[in-house]
Amino acid sequence: MALKQTLETTACKILAYLRNFIPRPDVYTLAGKDPSSEKNGCKESGENTRGIVLSNREAFKDLDIGGVLDKVFASVPRQYESGRARDREYTDDIFHNPVHDPHEIAERQAAISELQTDEALWNQVLAVKSGLDMCLYDGRFRSAVNGLKALQDASNIVEFIFSIRQMRQPVSKRLKRVKDLGDQFDADERFREVEKFVKEIYLPYGLGDAIDDNMDYLQSISGVGSRRAFYGGNRIILEAAERMLTEAPFKSFLNDEARAVNLLKTMKSKLDIWHKEMFSFNLSGINLEAWGKKERKRYGDLMEYWLLLVNEAVYSRIPKLDVGDLSCELGFYLGAAALQRKWTAAGLKVANPKILEKREIRAAIFGSANTSLIERLPAGHITRNDIISDRDHNLFVITGPNNGGKTTYIRQAGQMYWLAHVGMGIPAESAELSAIDAIFTSFNTEDNTMEGTGLYLTELKRISQFSRSAAGQPLMTPYSIVFFDEFANGTDHEESVKRTKIVLEYLSQKGVTAYFTTHKHEIADMVDADGLPGAVNLGAEVRQDGDGIETTYRILRNAKEKSYGHIQAEAMGITPEALQASLLKEIARKSYPVEDTRVKIENTNINL
Repeated sequence: MALKQTLETTACKILAYLRNFIPRPDVYTLAGKDPSSEKNGCKESGENTRGIVLSNREAFKDLDIGGVLDKVFASVPRQYESGRARDREYTDDIFHNPVHDPHEIAERQAAISELQTDEALWNQVLAVKSGLDMCLYDGRFRSAVNGLKALQDASNIVEFIFSIRQMRQPVSKRLKRVKDLGDQFDADERFREVEKFVKEIYLPYGLGDAIDDNMDYLQSISGVGSRRAFYGGNRIILEAAERMLTEAPFKSFLNDEARAVNLLKTMKSKLDIWHKEMFSFNLSGINLEAWGKKERKRYGDLMEYWLLLVNEAVYSRIPKLDVGDLSCELGFYLGAAALQRKWTAAGLKVANPKILEKREIRAAIFGSANTSLIERLPAGHITRNDIISDRDHNLFVITGPNNGGKTTYIRQAGQMYWLAHVGMGIPAESAELSAIDAIFTSFNTEDNTMEGTGLYLTELKRISQFSRSAAGQPLMTPYSIVFFDEFANGTDHEESVKRTKIVLEYLSQKGVTAYFTTHKHEIADMVDADGLPGAVNLGAEVRQDGDGIETTYRILRNAKEKSYGHIQAEAMGITPEALQASLLKEIARKSYPVEDTRVKIENTNINL
């Protein structure tokens, strides 16, 4: 909810019935474009005219983008649960709806980078966000006497502006807007009068707590301690009121009504009567608790009247505020900056990708790292790989053994594209890439039992969705990017090869950038024979190590690798000799009767 709405639902409603009172009508807003005014909402189907990068619903999970989202969100402390919920909704929206406007991306990058490299500024902006959250979500005095919550809201606004004043002058446009907002208030003489009241009277005297506590004391005032506390609270309130009505510069703060009704004399008189009655009850025999409940209404009326006069003075001097989703926006910048700082502290470089025009259809990302590995491995143990493509070479067939890094590589490529379009820096030496309009993924999944479809049928349904525009489906264009992880494994080899070729030929014709892992060497051979325009073989590097193999997780260009399935199987003991030896050992140990097996004893050396 915008701060403007919060003020209107608290202060303005309370003050509405005051005769001739008109709250200050002007509104202070953030300068420049407010990105939060463009609600992303849910993805639409067909042609993308909304400025966001579309995707199939599985892509977010397939590429493990949620891991980055969670770390960004968790990097920012938040005081209010309602603020946490709103921030989470906003951050989810940012990550689920990356944008392809280079200008928007560049402005996000600039704000995040400035916060990443300047920890002092990061803490200052966090203080601004915390101050704004207090304006939006502070529930103190919500159930107190009328007018007290409104006065606390005004105090929160003063604290919010003070936190902006403590910021150094930022360079990035998105953060500079915040400082410019503070400058508007600093140049506002009427607001400075409110600030002086809050800083010299409301906060030092603790007026909010004094009034609220005294109302509670009257609800159950019985012991000497509560009576003394009530008396002390009244002395605080009276002293503050006296300063406001008699001392410069506060004499002109309240309107003439306070003097016309001789408010100070009335307050002193009423409070003196209450105090005398309250401390004489032990002699008179009057029930103190019953007196407190009876007088609570009269005391509340007096406090409410005084608060209304103060609020009239305050809200005739404070402009309305409309800052949209600034708190959530700052939370995203702070969280992204904190995560990127963590990456650099771990020994990784962070690059802000340069976003190229979409029709260039190219990428040059050097030394990139998979974000899913950063939390699990030291930086020195993470293999860096390049992601390079252009209009003439953008269909990649990746071969190699299981656990050789093929899936990790295509997931990494997807992460780089996704985070770049969110506006974050990426773990890479340097990066530039064309804007994309959609991301599609088809990673190996289990059979979809709920829908009654096996693995192969599930994959075919995805391909069908990707390859034609239909209601509820994003449109694949030459500016989209596609990731396939071992497509068509759920059928016989001949059908699998045939269907894979058909899909790749379609992608080649359309000019889509695609990454395709496979164990089907017929596909890699087709690429070698120049049978697939735009295609390039990539191989997960393998080194022979005696009778075994060593995977380096490096992805080599213009290379194809065997699956080495037989070597991996032999290394794990999946051979006729090894399995037979294991079986005979179990029989020799009498793990079960040999008669219950099909082993022929005469053909073995077992002594039973």
